[in-house]
Amino acid sequence: MMRVLVLTCFHMPLFMFIPGWLLRYGCEVRQCELSSFELWGRCGFVWKKVKRLLVPYVVISTLAFFPKALLGRFALRPVSVSWEEYMKMLVYPWDNVIIFFWFLPTLFLVFLLFVCGSKLFSRLKWSVPGRMLLLLLLPHWAVSSSGGILNYEGVLYYLFYFAFGYVFCLKHWLEKGFSNLWTWTFATLLFSLSLVAIILDFFGKDLLKAVTGILFSVFLGKLYVAYRWTFFHHLFGASYTIYLLSWFPQTFFQQILLRVTDIPWQVGSLLAFCGGVYIPLLFGKWIMRNKEKPWGKVVAFIMGQ
Repeated sequence: MMRVLVLTCFHMPLFMFIPGWLLRYGCEVRQCELSSFELWGRCGFVWKKVKRLLVPYVVISTLAFFPKALLGRFALRPVSVSWEEYMKMLVYPWDNVIIFFWFLPTLFLVFLLFVCGSKLFSRLKWSVPGRMLLLLLLPHWAVSSSGGILNYEGVLYYLFYFAFGYVFCLKHWLEKGFSNLWTWTFATLLFSLSLVAIILDFFGKDLLKAVTGILFSVFLGKLYVAYRWTFFHHLFGASYTIYLLSWFPQTFFQQILLRVTDIPWQVGSLLAFCGGVYIPLLFGKWIMRNKEKPWGKVVAFIMGQ
């Protein structure tokens, strides 16, 4: 239970907010509306998201399933080699051998429901941003952040944060605000309220903490741009590859190397962190150099590119 609370307080809502923001940003770049999206076909929205999210989910989970089953004595959550275990880890994302892969099918369904809902709202001549955001508060408060087939409860929970990101970009708050005194005063107030929410128990405190964390993340992004910092530039374009592949080096350094050697856990943790970032980064650069070659195309497809 504590694991779920930690995941839902801040960074997982942020990771749903960002795709919602990017969806609207992509619409504005292409000068189109969600209601005009073609859903089906090889060039349709659904197939693009299947390639981007579900293909890596199934293939990489499968690649990780058998080594984890064979090396169960090193695993925190051991699995057995059986068809039932294999299907369970795909159908119930929170039981996936790479536990943070629950995000992939959840995000896929969030995308699908949001775009289909936007099309419906457009047919009904309703305002998509405002009414949809308010409507999505109901399932957000009615379900938990994880559970069920394809994590359907998490889908209903995180739809609100996805819609919040879409509305945030639609209103151009990122470009208009976060530089004047009133905005910073409001942010300080939100931060103060989030501190109160940590101490006190009241209805809606998790939502308050999540929204506050999202807004402060936006502030940090604005500061990064405003001061022309560059220390994250070398990771540009590689975040998804790092997410998909970080489990393998991290598992090797933290679960295997630490148990078969006498190296200090601090060294193992540092190796796990660096390996989890830079080994996938190097692999991603290899994909970019070879994605036009036959094997490169196959690997790029597996990686959702």
